[in-house]
Amino acid sequence: MIKITHPDLSKLAQEHYEKLKSKIKIFPTCNYALEEVMTAKPEKLHEIALHYKNDTNFNFMKALYENFSNKKKEYDAYDLAESLQIDVCPYCNRNYTFTIKSKSGSTRPQFDHFYDKATYPILALSFYNLIPCCPTCNSTMKGSTPFSITTHLHPYQDSFNDHAKFSLKIQNSNFYYDENGFDVKIETKEPKAQKIIDDFALQTLYDEHKDITLELIQKAEIYNESYIDELMQKYDGTLFKNREDLLRLITCGYITDEEISKRPLSKLIKDISEELELI
Repeated sequence: MIKITHPDLSKLAQEHYEKLKSKIKIFPTCNYALEEVMTAKPEKLHEIALHYKNDTNFNFMKALYENFSNKKKEYDAYDLAESLQIDVCPYCNRNYTFTIKSKSGSTRPQFDHFYDKATYPILALSFYNLIPCCPTCNSTMKGSTPFSITTHLHPYQDSFNDHAKFSLKIQNSNFYYDENGFDVKIETKEPKAQKIIDDFALQTLYDEHKDITLELIQKAEIYNESYIDELMQKYDGTLFKNREDLLRLITCGYITDEEISKRPLSKLIKDISEELELI
């Protein structure tokens, strides 16, 4: 899971509330104001969830979310997805989640409710409870699995990149040309990260990407330090503005912690490339 970053999330959360508050004609009496519920950050979300679990007085919020999730002329889920600019699923880092609106067709990420809206209807429209992600993670893998900041990393406050790492496990001498010659394991000592791995079946899914790792193993042999230096001397300032550009071309992924959310599989590529000393 890759942390969702934006230069001003708090501003987006406030705008989200301002654009939707008129849709909520009556808000039942509770310990929290509507604005607080809709803009609550993960810690506060958890507090609200504990107070109003299975409270049917807020079921109308689920209906409002369904309306919000359909493309309308006014503010809707497409607008929220567009403002967040999340191009790759933060849960799996495997699938693109572009938001595109055009006359011929539109697409956007799905929104997972970190605290599911069936159990916590009060949070159905809360900004930090809406996680833009791919259909595989939202509908196929997570579904209605109970999530909480006490059990799982939250994409708006935690980064899987800080707690887990892909690691190469050599099985036999064929690993240079045969996928059966190695395994790739996701390793973590953080229980919340392990829950993400388990509930999204990340280890199983990434077992299907061993071809990427095999290519990196082969590239690490071809693109040794001296060859990379030679390419930089030849093309620096023409094809590449810096060494990072060249390494991105070689690995086919973004290789810095800050940019791994820009392209699918970049977390895998970065970790394995570091282990192979390719980057």
